[in-house]
Amino acid sequence: MKTLFVTGTDTGVGKTLVTALLCLHFQQRGLNCGVMKPFASGCDLINGQLVSEDARFLRDVTGVQDELDLINPLRLQEPLAPLMAARRGGIESANFFAQAKSALDVLLARHDLVLVEGVGGLMVPIAENNGQILTCADLIEAWQMPIVIAARRTLGTINHTLLTVEALRENRIEGLIFCDAESVPEDDLAAQTSPNLIAEMTGLPVWGNVPFLEDLSPEKLRAAAKKYLTVSL
Repeated sequence: MKTLFVTGTDTGVGKTLVTALLCLHFQQRGLNCGVMKPFASGCDLINGQLVSEDARFLRDVTGVQDELDLINPLRLQEPLAPLMAARRGGIESANFFAQAKSALDVLLARHDLVLVEGVGGLMVPIAENNGQILTCADLIEAWQMPIVIAARRTLGTINHTLLTVEALRENRIEGLIFCDAESVPEDDLAAQTSPNLIAEMTGLPVWGNVPFLEDLSPEKLRAAAKKYLTVSL
């Protein structure tokens, strides 16, 4: 397996953190692991260049030496779905997938494994080509990548996660990682019970339960990757 796609049940569920932790986990197992976030919106304009804070975070905490233009080849300024941000910016999106694949090919030549982080959830519109709107799910299908799903634990996650699994039923799902992107009270019953029920209903392995991490320094994340991930590849 050369690639693994990290998708989420929604935006803000911790995909970037999960991607970073997975990369650190595989690095700790001796793999030369790279990271990629092909599409990013809501980027900051710095010295005349758009920069994705998520992509920079992935590069910095994992220690990879790849250029940001490869880690995140397509950047858009407005915090919208990529297709809408492209439309509003007057940017042609027909070649978005091909541009991203060119960057991925370079990373694949450098690394044993490349983790590819999606944008938003599965059905987020990314591009359009010949009148067809293409989503994150279409990207997974086009690139034939196995998948890990990042999900939250709190109320509503059962529905969101099962819908995501159902939408991916023709694809290879490797596992689930539950991540607290925000602090969750210890007595939250939904958070306590939902992961096990989702695993029971889907039959998918749980690769980890990641609590809210206030300190996102590389040292703390390396420790968290050892403590909270139980990847079964």
